[in-house]
Amino acid sequence: MQRDLSQLTRELQKETCPRRVLDEVQRRVSADGHSPGWTRGLISAVATVLVLACCILIWRWPAGGNMQQSADSRARTLQNRVQIANQAAVAMELIGSIAAKAGAQSGKDISDHTLPPLLNSLQAAENKINRHIKL
Repeated sequence: MQRDLSQLTRELQKETCPRRVLDEVQRRVSADGHSPGWTRGLISAVATVLVLACCILIWRWPAGGNMQQSADSRARTLQNRVQIANQAAVAMELIGSIAAKAGAQSGKDISDHTLPPLLNSLQAAENKINRHIKL
């Protein structure tokens, strides 16, 4: 039994995937390739808007504490800051949703392209073992 098992182990180690299967997988992967360029552009645009908003906020920030502002001016300044903070929150939410969507898609792609060949290999190994045991 031990000798048969070692012989079966050697046979399984020699087992390789046929070239036609590798060619088919390569063809499918290249055909399914998608361009992630638009997400990079969108992320860059959102990051640029956020940087500009922060620069404007810093530039418009009062230079010193000795400036006398009226109550209306202070209220408008506070309202502007709240609006900028809300816009920044929306932009960050957008970036997060894009990142989550890209992560889900890449996970799906990985599972779609790696699980079937792995399952086929395991099934082939199981069939060889079962055929060997039945003999």
